[in-house]
Amino acid sequence: MQEYEEMMGELIELGINANPVAPFSCCILDPCGQILVTAAYARHISPLFSAEGLALHALVQNYHVRRDQELILLTNAEPECAAMSTILWSKMHDINIAKIVYGASRNRLRELWNCTFGFEASEILDRAGKDSEYRPELIGPILEDDCVEAFEDAKALFDQGDRPVLSLDLDDFWLPGDWMLERED
Repeated sequence: MQEYEEMMGELIELGINANPVAPFSCCILDPCGQILVTAAYARHISPLFSAEGLALHALVQNYHVRRDQELILLTNAEPECAAMSTILWSKMHDINIAKIVYGASRNRLRELWNCTFGFEASEILDRAGKDSEYRPELIGPILEDDCVEAFEDAKALFDQGDRPVLSLDLDDFWLPGDWMLERED
């Protein structure tokens, strides 16, 4: 799990910068660990564009992937019902998300937002079948307290009525390629 901590920290920062009131973000890694796409929450553009939904959309728009390529979806929040459905549906159509690595658990986020509905990702996977070939491995939480802190800050902004002006340009909410390679150490 330690191998994902640096990327999770970067996703937290990316989510806060892209949408401070809804700092959800994720990336999809190839089997070698290279980042293919990164996305942030853009449901103000379309209800389909959770961070995970937008990342999958960007993946199929920019890459040819095959069923035998085991991809990893790394997200700063445990995917909710719609995102999990999208992940499972994608897996049935040759986009093999073999692992989902998440930061903040759905339970912690529900407590924070006082939300009584929704399912945990594991519950949705259980409904897909414990031995299903479409069932990805679920790993997490990773850096949960750091992820939750970003969502606590987001809720405080929301409660104060602060709403950032957000772009309607979808390209402002996703990045192609491995942006971590561009860093100078």
